[in-house]
Amino acid sequence: MPARRRVFGVFRRVSVWLAGLAVVAPVAWAQPLSLASDPAVMARVALGELRHGQAAAGVWRDGKAAQALVSAGDPVPAAEPGAGAPPLFEIGSISKVFTGLLLAQAVERGDLRLDDRLGDVLAGKVAFSSPAVASITLRQLVTHSSCLPRLPPDFREAGPPESPYRRYDRPRMWAALASLQLAQAPPCKARYSNLGFGVLGEILSERSGKPWSELVRESITTPLGMTDTVQHLGEQAPRLAPGFDGRQPTTPWDMLAFAGAGALRSTVPDLLRFSRAVLAGRNGPLGPAAERMLTPLGRIDMGEIGYGVWIRGPKERRSYFHEGWTSGYRSVWMVLPATQEALVLLTSNGQAQPWRVRNAIAGSYYPVVEPSGAPAALPLPAYAGLYRSSLGGTITVVAQDGVLYRRPVNVAYRPLSPAGPDRFVDREQGLGYEFTRKDGQPAAATVTQGGGEQTLTRIDAHAPALAVLPDAVAAGYAGRFMAPRVFGADLVLDVRASDGQLAVQSGNFPRVPVFPVPGRADRFAYEVVKAELQFERDAGGRVVALVLHQNGEHRAERVAD
Repeated sequence: MPARRRVFGVFRRVSVWLAGLAVVAPVAWAQPLSLASDPAVMARVALGELRHGQAAAGVWRDGKAAQALVSAGDPVPAAEPGAGAPPLFEIGSISKVFTGLLLAQAVERGDLRLDDRLGDVLAGKVAFSSPAVASITLRQLVTHSSCLPRLPPDFREAGPPESPYRRYDRPRMWAALASLQLAQAPPCKARYSNLGFGVLGEILSERSGKPWSELVRESITTPLGMTDTVQHLGEQAPRLAPGFDGRQPTTPWDMLAFAGAGALRSTVPDLLRFSRAVLAGRNGPLGPAAERMLTPLGRIDMGEIGYGVWIRGPKERRSYFHEGWTSGYRSVWMVLPATQEALVLLTSNGQAQPWRVRNAIAGSYYPVVEPSGAPAALPLPAYAGLYRSSLGGTITVVAQDGVLYRRPVNVAYRPLSPAGPDRFVDREQGLGYEFTRKDGQPAAATVTQGGGEQTLTRIDAHAPALAVLPDAVAAGYAGRFMAPRVFGADLVLDVRASDGQLAVQSGNFPRVPVFPVPGRADRFAYEVVKAELQFERDAGGRVVALVLHQNGEHRAERVAD
């Protein structure tokens, strides 16, 4: 890896274990988002502060569609709906919904059963060295409970970084399955696996004797009139919205054996048409398979999962969704059968945040108990601490100046409002915390958000004393800092202050928060990388420079914005 990437590259892959709570430098909107909101507002929220790419939003509500197309940095829609052929976007893992529907159709026909095992359906094609891998069922593949890794061990050797799936074909996938060893026999607690859905897509393809893309065309898109939902662009290539990763242009991702995991391109009108067919259920054009696809089969993260579709909420008011992400595109698809509504949000920037819109809408669909203003059952410091999530990762809870704050890993703090004894809420994010006690002290919490639920368990660690700085103090650090000619390229750090907290963007990498280092004046630390910032002041007390401590020291002076 070149030296420049050693210094900057750590900032690119910042893992947010619970993306739905990741708010670092939010773009404000005037009213809480719901499906009644203007799609152009949704698109702008998804793009945030990005200056490259487009966002197309579509809503089906009250029996009609509303759509908008917005360019990054442009305060007005880029085009009126119907002004021309809509742009295509890579929809990434939303393709898994189509693979799940193909399986639901096969099960309805009696061609396959959910409990069919790989060792049986691939007999004569894969010589499994592991009985555990051979025992994996189709149910486990479609619910991410197969114990398969996210990607096969030889994945990084298969293709160039700009299009990593391009050369990974079926023989290579079968060879990977044949040699793969698992730490335990399935089923496992659900763990997202592109490999699992790649295998499922190839099983469906091989049994039909047709490419996965042809199966999708024959069984789903042609019957529904979805002429713009394709794997291979062909003559429609000029309509693909140019993809970006931040400011950097990206290369479209072409796929072979992983097609069933993420190969489709589509448009907002096509996905709204698909949504209407799903909402119509067994009496619609997809028949009983549409209902089967939405049937809960297992648990994943904060809710349930059907045939590749993520499920939240109680039986009488469930919501169904999936998100997609490739290097240059991010997307969200959601349907709400109880109200016959749907959301489609497609963006052409891998750093866009369409999930923020979905979470806000889920918050309006599953509102939390309104803050009562009633005092907490215990003094606020009693709730402060670190809590381990059942999903992995840690929540930090801090009591400061009469306010209780919380944040997941690598995410800014947000305040919680009291809503009754041992209960706190964040109304804007539709988030509720219900603490439970042991020996009179908070020992765990149940967290609800958007129809989902997780459990937090307190661990033996102290929370920081400080969550936020006074706004004037935080604002004093904000600005652009540059170190010329660091390893042949300028190091530029853009520091923003919001709600008493700092978030930093380095070059083309996403903006991430930094947190005060206890006992060290003007010192802030990143959380998921080993790096710290030391701000320097002049004789008058004004911040004039900073030093990045990461693989050495890199001093950057303040420059004009």
